[in-house]
Amino acid sequence: MAVGDKLQTKDTHVVIVGAGPVGMMCASKLSNAGIKVTVFEKDAEIDPRPKALTYTAPVLADLAKLGILEDVVKICFADERAVWTWRTLDGSILAEMHWSLLEDVRRPDLHKPYTLQCGQHLLAKVLIEYCQRFDATTKVLFDHRLVDLKQTDDKVTVSISRSGEQEPFEVEADYVIGADGGRSATRKLIGQHLEGFTWGESFVAMNVHFPFEKYNWGAANFLIGGKEWAVAGRTGPGSDPWRVAYGVEPGLTDEEVLQRAPERLKKILPGPDEFQIVQCAQYKVHQRQVEQYKVGRVMLAGDAAHLNNPIGGFGLTTGMTDAGCISDALIAVISGQASEQTLQEACEIRHEIWATISNPGSQNFKRIVQQDPSNICQEDMGFFKRLNDDVEFQRSALLGSLRIHTPLGTFPSQRGNEKVYGLVD
Repeated sequence: MAVGDKLQTKDTHVVIVGAGPVGMMCASKLSNAGIKVTVFEKDAEIDPRPKALTYTAPVLADLAKLGILEDVVKICFADERAVWTWRTLDGSILAEMHWSLLEDVRRPDLHKPYTLQCGQHLLAKVLIEYCQRFDATTKVLFDHRLVDLKQTDDKVTVSISRSGEQEPFEVEADYVIGADGGRSATRKLIGQHLEGFTWGESFVAMNVHFPFEKYNWGAANFLIGGKEWAVAGRTGPGSDPWRVAYGVEPGLTDEEVLQRAPERLKKILPGPDEFQIVQCAQYKVHQRQVEQYKVGRVMLAGDAAHLNNPIGGFGLTTGMTDAGCISDALIAVISGQASEQTLQEACEIRHEIWATISNPGSQNFKRIVQQDPSNICQEDMGFFKRLNDDVEFQRSALLGSLRIHTPLGTFPSQRGNEKVYGLVD
């Protein structure tokens, strides 16, 4: 029986805290397996502010397993011929990465169009709609805030405060997944702390209407510019705005950021055409991770467990693959296919993935774009040259995104089950 098939789950109840894309990926996979799920979201709606937007190959693998990849593709910029570029602010192209190079690669966890781009709030909405198919067993409740959590060896009791009511109410669960973001209440209630550092600049993310296609910009663009660095990319299909992000000095008000934005955009945008700022938000950016993703019967995923700068798309892709891995492990445990050790293993593996891939990878992307464009280090120029000159090297770099994906069949305790978990045909 493949993970994701309907299982005899003995009325097991899983509470998920947070209805963003990471929490809703967990909810979707568990609901699809026939498990009772309740999602509690503290806000009245999904946060629509500009945040992460890039999903690489490992996320597509989990969406395909759910059977909703085509639905997600409809709301995204999705083109298997997409090009990512490394540029300087004067318009020079240093290197290009062509996702079409994966067309001839055959492996079960690789799905066209290989990469997707859309606002994370839109993906969350698609996953919420998917969960509505399971309305007999799955509930997604907004304006419900986690205020307390207690656990024993065999259950977790959460206290939930509902908007407009003074007294919280209690809910019992067999397991809890905290996917409630960087300010996670779940994380605090299980005694975990984000260890690491905060960057000395704030990040600005804005949605902008501008004819980038006219200037032959790629779907994602990394602009090397010293303190004037930037990244820019599509947020969706057709006439949807593009996302532009860059760094600013800390301590600015939102009004000051918006006032200064036009001058900064003039340095970034490739031509004199008129631009329109649709949305703008600033964020503090961190490189931090908790010590443990699992404490008793409570697990953490996504920003609740780790934070990193968004350059290169490591943050949300890592969070989404946390959700896929931990949910698959939980399904296997609940259905009797695996022991509790598998769930512990999943959380330890995800901790290692962030520490060894996502954290150094995102820091390296940031280092590259913040170089002086007139003095790019020899190692990086060599990397760009290999991308341009060596097709196999470029293909390997693109496939490298799948290293973040950790299906159950790759676990030490699950070796021999590769076919069961869809790792081989």
